Amino acid sequence: MIKKQKKRTQKDCDKLLSPLVKSISPECMLCGKPTQVAHHFFHKSKCLALRYRVENLINLCNGCHYMLHFDEGYWAGKIIEIRGMKWFKKLDKVKQSNKKFKPDYDKIYKTLKLK
Repeated sequence: MIKKQKKRTQKDCDKLLSPLVKSISPECMLCGKPTQVAHHFFHKSKCLALRYRVENLINLCNGCHYMLHFDEGYWAGKIIEIRGMKWFKKLDKVKQSNKKFKPDYDKIYKTLKLK
């Protein structure tokens, strides 16, 4: 008998993000402490096309993540200084073309599992 594969959801894919970022970048980008969360530079609620792009994920400890949300404008500027304007413009271009993006969560899940 062939087992039917579970249909993946946004929640399934989201669960893979922090462990992935921790493995890629084990130290907080801002202070050097251990990475605890994956912060979306371009908010996940504002841009589905960037929600699962590793380039859009910022490796942070919980303290820096809290600080960032307290004064997002300041810290966004610092992150752009660290990552570079070329990085920012590339993501911004994806964001601008985001209008009709429909995620395929099965495909996203498989891609994230392979990284």
